[in-house]
Amino acid sequence: MATLMLGTVGRIFAGPLGGLVGTALGGFVDRGLFGGGGKPREIGRIGNIAVQSSAYGEPIPFVSGRMRAAGNLIWTAGIKESATRSGGGKRSGPSTTTYSYSASFAVGLVGGRIAGLGRIWADGKLIREADGSFLSPMMMRLHDGGEGQDADPLIAAFEGAGGTPAYRGIAHVVFEDLPLADYGNRIPNLTFEIIGDAGDGGIAGAIGALATVAGRSLAVIEGDFPAIEGHFSGRSGSVADAIAPLIEMAGAVVTGVSPLSIRGGGGEALPLPQADCHARLPGDERSRERRKRAGGATLASAVEIAFYDTTRDYQPGLQRARRDEAGAIDSQSLACAMTPLQAKTLATAMLVRFRARRLRATVRLPWRYLALGPGSLVRLEGDAAVWQVREARFESFIVVLDLERIETAATAPATVDGGRALAFDDQPAGETLLRVLDLPSLPGDLAAGPRLWLAASGASPGWRRAGIEASNDGGASYATVGLAEGGAVQGATLSGLAMGPVDRWDGFATVDVELLSEAMWIESRSRASVLAGSNIALIGDEIIQFSDVEALTPRRFRLSGLLRGRRGTEAAVAGHGAGERFVLLDPASLVAFDPPLDGLSQSFRFRPAGSGDAATAPTAIIAAGTALRPLSPAHLRLRQVDGTVEATWVRRSRAGFGWLDLVDAPLAEAIEAYRVKVVLDGRAVRTAIVATSRFAYDAADLALDGGGSEITIRVAQLSEVVGPGAIASGSLLLI
Repeated sequence: MATLMLGTVGRIFAGPLGGLVGTALGGFVDRGLFGGGGKPREIGRIGNIAVQSSAYGEPIPFVSGRMRAAGNLIWTAGIKESATRSGGGKRSGPSTTTYSYSASFAVGLVGGRIAGLGRIWADGKLIREADGSFLSPMMMRLHDGGEGQDADPLIAAFEGAGGTPAYRGIAHVVFEDLPLADYGNRIPNLTFEIIGDAGDGGIAGAIGALATVAGRSLAVIEGDFPAIEGHFSGRSGSVADAIAPLIEMAGAVVTGVSPLSIRGGGGEALPLPQADCHARLPGDERSRERRKRAGGATLASAVEIAFYDTTRDYQPGLQRARRDEAGAIDSQSLACAMTPLQAKTLATAMLVRFRARRLRATVRLPWRYLALGPGSLVRLEGDAAVWQVREARFESFIVVLDLERIETAATAPATVDGGRALAFDDQPAGETLLRVLDLPSLPGDLAAGPRLWLAASGASPGWRRAGIEASNDGGASYATVGLAEGGAVQGATLSGLAMGPVDRWDGFATVDVELLSEAMWIESRSRASVLAGSNIALIGDEIIQFSDVEALTPRRFRLSGLLRGRRGTEAAVAGHGAGERFVLLDPASLVAFDPPLDGLSQSFRFRPAGSGDAATAPTAIIAAGTALRPLSPAHLRLRQVDGTVEATWVRRSRAGFGWLDLVDAPLAEAIEAYRVKVVLDGRAVRTAIVATSRFAYDAADLALDGGGSEITIRVAQLSEVVGPGAIASGSLLLI
């Protein structure tokens, strides 16, 4: 039989898994699969189930507002291996053991308490919607980071009551038995949309949240602060290092230390009369103010801001404000989440502020102006400009203020293009249309056991994926069997498909189909491409292929240039009507489900588990093993010679649908055998089993069976697994 050797290189989470090396040994494979002997097989087993390491001593991040961030793995029970065995009997060949893996683990998110979580991504793919619904079934618990939170029950069960940390003050999530098949049998890289409990999401809220973390009381006094959606602080260092960039970004000024007070922009400027500005310092008899231009040679002509774009799932974004003149570019990289418009507004305000700041002045005032301090706004009499106090000194009963010019009327940007927005993930996914198909083997896919194909997709523009669950106990319990991503192209027929030939191109019949959503599309293919296996679809119970497609409306198409009754479905060519199912049979967009051999003739129920499928009814089907069912024999001919009726036929094979010159079709069964039924004038009179493509019914048999005027011979090839296949029938008037 075929031998599968699975190897790994290093730790499975530090690098890619080693490839599967297969060795096929011709006839030995057939004997192992179909003859009942051979070595048991193992499928999907990995050689190293060590868990990826997490970094010890990483700084604990803090989030204010809403921000996407990755967590740190803080606990795991290891990777759990589960084995499912099937087969092993005389009829089914050697046993097959299929391995699957899951993991239970905890991920630390941020320090402090959070209000909740929004979306969650695994290896960059969305697994939880903003409303909290998972796209495929999984169990996750959120611990919000409160100082009184209890230890997670799963961790306590593994570690024991005395040694279980509660991780108080750290928000974290615990996943229980997360299936790992979709992530290369490793714990995926998880990122979370975190909703901070402290702060309003603006810069003022971010500063306040960081000060609270440091145990400092904060009084952010009046003033305007730029709007952002969220802020992430995750670098090692002091809280002052984290707050300083926010103060600079906001153009704010620290006005006090205990409590920490910060003043933003805006507000009324205090006018300074000329009479009060006549105070003089020793050695300065004329000047009431001194102005100087600073940094003119390096004046920035543009400010660009790198940020996390909330309109594109927090992907990195870049916005720039520019003046039409030569100069340097001031680049700011901010750990802030904001919209492109907010980033553009901030860049514009910073550019205006940087240019105005080059104008500076020093003013000397009487002692009664001691209340003026850093952050205060003043206006010199006779001057319309507004100045901000950057530093204040009291010397010899004189108040000395160092001023910087500020711009109070920065022009807000017009419309801003932040790039393509991936907004579909926030749209309602809607209901999933799930069709369960028991089909013959599709091109390139020869089933070794029973196989059902699951076609899932949705009509809503927000539908992207859905988990699929199956039950074999009448719906009492369900288990996840796959994840449908992207969606199968499916819909319904708008017209009936007329009966047509199955041995050549059908150049007359056409059929109109309406697809489920406008995002779906089908297109023409050359006849050579169709003969090679493209454009294969299911209409009702008939499999067809088509070469020509005419788009009628965004969802409606007319198909022509047909090949009919493909893959052994010629019995379904007749009887079509409008409203039949249409499914494009692309294995890449379908989910395969392989029930065990003892599941044949049993009923299975399937249901989608997408975010919009709470009320979607399950679909029931009896697994008939159509992929294992022999095809009907071809070219059945009857003739009567000397009173003996001879029936001959040509074998067809489910393992080879193409005709090879001078080579018979492969058998695909353990032995060659046919069941022949004899019908006389509508009466079934005899059944025989033959081992060749020939059957003889002589005059003695006819007399013994009561005679008749018309004989019908029905022939079906036999399978050890599913019994007789499709029937070929022929009739003859007796002489």
